[in-house]
Amino acid sequence: MNYYFITGTSSGIGQALATELLKNENNHVFGISRRQNLMDVNFTPVVLNLANIEEVNGFHFPKLENPEKVVLINNAGQIGDIKPIGDSDNKAIADLFTVNVTSVAIFMNKFISNYASLPVAKTILNVSSGAGKNPIEGWATYCGSKAAVDLLSLTTFTEQQRALNPVMVYSIAPGVVDTEMQASIRASNEKDFSKHKHFVDLKANNELTSPLEVADKYIMILNQPENFKACIFSLRDVK
Repeated sequence: MNYYFITGTSSGIGQALATELLKNENNHVFGISRRQNLMDVNFTPVVLNLANIEEVNGFHFPKLENPEKVVLINNAGQIGDIKPIGDSDNKAIADLFTVNVTSVAIFMNKFISNYASLPVAKTILNVSSGAGKNPIEGWATYCGSKAAVDLLSLTTFTEQQRALNPVMVYSIAPGVVDTEMQASIRASNEKDFSKHKHFVDLKANNELTSPLEVADKYIMILNQPENFKACIFSLRDVK
């Protein structure tokens, strides 16, 4: 059995990933999310608020029966308060870093520790963003969080080269995807976000990638790790 732990399966990329993976009866998906709307014999819902550090610390990866492959996909994320630093809400800043960075680091730590002795294919896929490489006005906290995820991933990737049963680590940006996060971006105040019109136009011109297309590419990468040996890259470069 192949086991997948996916955060944020209630919508968007996470839901598309879970739905596609469950088409294979040899896959079992643990969906980690505040809301649960998937039902399948091979789907285990895990109700958890990633903005609550106590709940994150309380999560434990289970013992797995006859695992052939084990994958952690840190997909959940939030755009946060779309405002310049100096005008942002402090709680919103704290919640964003808890969801986008702290929970990712803790889940990676628990995953690697718990399954260190398993001599099977193990992978961590962190959903990154091009915003982690480019400053975008109004997105300072989001940009900072995704930059942190990239370097967290790359450092862990480097550490795992010395492990007896190493975990492959990816940090892969999906591009601009038609999700609830995009709706939040379009609903933001253009006075606080200089690129507001650009994102409105992306939707209007049908230039957003679908969650299903992104999910299919992520699954292809997970199924063909021999063809994807770099830690950090973008789905835009994957044909």
